[in-house]
Amino acid sequence: MAAYEYRALTSNGQMKKGLIEGDSERQVRQLLREQQLTPVELRSIEQKKGRSASQGKTLFAPKVQTADLALATRQLFTLLDAGTPLTQALQSISQQAESKLMQRFLANLHTRVSEGYSLAHALERSDYRVGQDYIATIRAGEESGHLDKVLARLADAIEQRDQLNKKMKTALIYPILMVIVAIIIVFFLMVYVVPKVVGVFDNMNQELPPLTQGLLTLSEFIQNQWGWIVVLLLLSWLGFKGIMRQPKWRYRVHQALMKTPAVRRFVIYAAAARWARTVGVLLSSGVTATDALKISAEVMTLDPMKQAVEKMVAQVKEGKRISAAMQQAGFFPPLLLNLVQTGEGGGELDNMMLKGAAHYEQSVENAATTLVSILEPALIIVMGGVVLTIVLAIMMPIFEMNQMVGG
Repeated sequence: MAAYEYRALTSNGQMKKGLIEGDSERQVRQLLREQQLTPVELRSIEQKKGRSASQGKTLFAPKVQTADLALATRQLFTLLDAGTPLTQALQSISQQAESKLMQRFLANLHTRVSEGYSLAHALERSDYRVGQDYIATIRAGEESGHLDKVLARLADAIEQRDQLNKKMKTALIYPILMVIVAIIIVFFLMVYVVPKVVGVFDNMNQELPPLTQGLLTLSEFIQNQWGWIVVLLLLSWLGFKGIMRQPKWRYRVHQALMKTPAVRRFVIYAAAARWARTVGVLLSSGVTATDALKISAEVMTLDPMKQAVEKMVAQVKEGKRISAAMQQAGFFPPLLLNLVQTGEGGGELDNMMLKGAAHYEQSVENAATTLVSILEPALIIVMGGVVLTIVLAIMMPIFEMNQMVGG
């Protein structure tokens, strides 16, 4: 069976779009007619992608969003737990998906599973990108025969990750808006207000104070060169993006972030929490320790920690305990090290990893709140200082003129 996107007319003459499956276009057209629909356009999802799955994923393959993946995983677990066959469950949630991307993604999975592929294999051959940790967890669940239970743990992990990301983004919205508004206000003052107000004194042959002269010079520069300023900022941003694509420079930037006092704890705790939850879910799903470590390295957002985890894989293969390898890496927080050491001793490494992940996710949330509480007054002070400087530059000639008149 293949999945098709269709556009068809209803009996009332309204256009309807959707997804339908069939062995051929002829059969799909017949199925649509049986539903009292007149087919206008049919397009196979595979044809729309313009390539076969054997060509493999590219960097430009659509990525399934975390929130959508969490919802689909939770729905799939619910249906499987209720005794619904996998193919029927996939078909059901594909029809309920709100976004077109998820409809195509799930329909693609349903088609491949119907052809006899396992869900993990279907995910690997899919034209859409999901994390390797997700695929490995699904594979472990299928091999152990407990796919529904694994999906429950996986859904919890993805939802937790999505909630953390949303909380961090929400916490940073206000400071970012403050910076944007401040830049707009200052630009408006420098380009429109300052020249008109201060320009009045040019006709009085009065020598302007140094602060006012400097502000006028800066204002003229911005008015005359604003295009080049925008280009320079754009080139700087593109240059930074280009540097971050180079492994050597990206490593140095990440290393600098991990040594910066204000953000050190924030970035390390965030990376450690994501890593610990990934390892915990993989281990609890039946994945071996070395495979779990290898897969977890891919979710590391900081290159120094990613390389440390990759070295840990080799060390664990040689017989070293995970806690000892973590301690040698030198990046992991002390509490997580203690939890892992306790888990290894009691045979509950997966549970201890998940406990550590929960603790540091809360710590990241608290750190984000603290960081924002520090940024907000700092930004207000900076904005106030800039506006005060502009006001002083405008008012100082007025004060001097009043003194001359009074004298």
